[in-house]
Amino acid sequence: MTDPSGISGSAETEPMIVPALVRLDVSLGTDKAEVIHALAAQVAEAGRTQDPDRLARDALVREALSTTGLPGGIAIPHCRSEAVQVTTLAFARLSPPCDFGAKDGPADLAFLIAAPAFGEAMHLKVLTVLARALVKKHFTDALRAAHSPQEVVRQVSQVVGR
Repeated sequence: MTDPSGISGSAETEPMIVPALVRLDVSLGTDKAEVIHALAAQVAEAGRTQDPDRLARDALVREALSTTGLPGGIAIPHCRSEAVQVTTLAFARLSPPCDFGAKDGPADLAFLIAAPAFGEAMHLKVLTVLARALVKKHFTDALRAAHSPQEVVRQVSQVVGR
């Protein structure tokens, strides 16, 4: 079965993003490694990993291959990791923004996509769908204007489908 996002249903039934995975207007560190570690900690706080250090390490290994900063103040660090069993999206609206290597400056919107080690297809589908949505001004404006984690979850879920 395919949902509107084009991401096929799977054995994973938990939503990718829930309010516990969202932080608004937070400082998570002064560099991308600190931000990635903090996002991995959010994943642990939401009960999606028992090993946030490994998750952060896996995301940083991937980050070393090529930067995940996108134009428009966006960062999407991502990885497949044995530290997670279900595809998870953590989100932070950063204040102050953090440099993820985008040519136009630091990111104030940061997503961590954490997919199970066996989930390459899902990982790439989520990354593609999310990246396509993040080039649309109405979507990024909605994320920047959200007043609650629930609003962010609603916006993101409409894009990724669950």
